[in-house]
Amino acid sequence: MIPIRFGVDIFSEMAGLLEVVVEPVVMQSVLDEIHLLLREAKPSFSRELEFALKMASQCTVINDERRLHEKVDDSLIRIAMNNGFIVGTTDAELRRRLRAAGIPALYLRQSNRLCIEGISP
Repeated sequence: MIPIRFGVDIFSEMAGLLEVVVEPVVMQSVLDEIHLLLREAKPSFSRELEFALKMASQCTVINDERRLHEKVDDSLIRIAMNNGFIVGTTDAELRRRLRAAGIPALYLRQSNRLCIEGISP
């Protein structure tokens, strides 16, 4: 939702920050969660969710299978760890958990630029 809220082009920012060709991916469980939120979202939030789905259409979708009683964030951490992924998030709690697991996180800083933590220069 960063592009619609803050006007940051996350795809070009990621490529510039990482200095490599980036293949953005999104987990199917994340898309499912967005669709669930859409069911009861107020109009302003609904527009943001629709935009998130539009952005996700530019990503490769990973058909993840969550384990029994596994939450989306737990699945995200497991898959990122197993595949060496960098996780983009604005969720402070998820960033803390990623840091504890040694998984690099891409996040918005000062409402205008992306930063990454967990990768040595």
